Amino acid sequence: MVRQRVRLTLHVTGSLLKFFALAYIIPLVAALCSGEENWYVYLYSLLITLGIGLILEFVLRTDREIERADSFSIVAFSWLLIPLVAALPYVFLGLGFLDAFFEAMSGFTTTGATILKVVEEELPRSALLWRSLTQWLGGMGVIVLFIAVLPGLALGGSQLFDREFPGPLPEKLRPRLSTTARLLWGIYVGFTAAEVVLLYFSARLPLFDAVCISFSTLSTGGFTPTSASIGFYHNPIAEYIVLVFMLLAGVNFIIHYHVLRRNWGALRDDEFRLYLIILAAAICILILSQGFNSHREAMFQTISIMTTTGFVTTDFGLWHYGARMLLLALMFIGACGGSTGGGIKVVRALTLMKHTRIMMRKALSPKAVIPLKYNRTPLPEAVVRDIISFLFLYALVAVVASVVLSFLGLDLETAISAVAATLGNVGPGLGLVGPGANYAWLPAAAKVTLIICMWLGRLELFTVFMIFSPHFWKV
Repeated sequence: MVRQRVRLTLHVTGSLLKFFALAYIIPLVAALCSGEENWYVYLYSLLITLGIGLILEFVLRTDREIERADSFSIVAFSWLLIPLVAALPYVFLGLGFLDAFFEAMSGFTTTGATILKVVEEELPRSALLWRSLTQWLGGMGVIVLFIAVLPGLALGGSQLFDREFPGPLPEKLRPRLSTTARLLWGIYVGFTAAEVVLLYFSARLPLFDAVCISFSTLSTGGFTPTSASIGFYHNPIAEYIVLVFMLLAGVNFIIHYHVLRRNWGALRDDEFRLYLIILAAAICILILSQGFNSHREAMFQTISIMTTTGFVTTDFGLWHYGARMLLLALMFIGACGGSTGGGIKVVRALTLMKHTRIMMRKALSPKAVIPLKYNRTPLPEAVVRDIISFLFLYALVAVVASVVLSFLGLDLETAISAVAATLGNVGPGLGLVGPGANYAWLPAAAKVTLIICMWLGRLELFTVFMIFSPHFWKV
């Protein structure tokens, strides 16, 4: 059983790598058009990735169909191996392997944490495009993309979709999974194109910058072509455009689909309403804390942090202690389920709140039967149990990782916020990993710890932890 599962996992991962190799064509063309001398790094990366993919696919060929248990190992290993090969251009450009892997994992998990001190000086423009492209591909999910374009993968794609598409309540738009994947990616591409057009024509940003920023906005990634992030441009119009698309990216894409079909009832979704309430409350608190003149910065940073995008227009690490604690709390909460954002997800927080209220009512009336409802529909007890288990595991990982970083010499604020920023796929933290800093100075063990946090956070813990369970390999 173990041998068959490993064989199937590596076979499917090889197939994904084979097609992923085509992504290098985009930075390769960009490098050739810009006249960069090191254009060949993308060609080498393409050939190496293609070679590895073909070897895994054909040498380990199997007729076994993808089952539920197989989906855990396939998704977990794919999200480990794809960033591993995506680090090749950085290695060829002179970064150390660990730093290159950190940057690539940060890209694909849409974290936005960087080990680069001066982004625009350390990498050529083609590599800056590659950074943003990795986030864009990782935002909606590379496996969801392949399900959309590869009919063969869609045959077993239902299990993979559930493992990769973020959120505890996956919903299909159409009976055929490949159609659902295409619809989701269609909305994703449409929003990205719209932001590029607005940033270029309305905000007057350079086309290259508009494309890179749009890639990182809709994926809630946070990489930009400059070290100063969005604040570099000092452009209010650009900030408001990015702000709107960050807000949209943090919403469940199922809601976008229904709204685009003029089903306005989707806006009454319980999670969506709580999402807006939390944002509005946080913005008001930050404005009161920082003064009304800071309303633009408060709006931008609140939405950027809660959607786990991580764009920066001001150094919020210098804000009041209370304001920083509020932003730290938003890092943990995160965006909506079914969005490209990370974190615990609003739907889980909402479910836990409702469950707690029911438990309090049952303490007074033990025999009462009170169903927990989401959008007026009772939630199965299994879903509630899964959410409670997830929250416990999330807190456990956050505590353990923070303790590890503290033993490695990081101060408490830096350690906790670094874990919150990577596990929640946010990017900038507080303290020595704040918006004005980076992750380059961290010891190797700390970088490895945070790479694991990014991996765990993007796949929402269970997918990764499952493959380390002895029982998993016996099923």
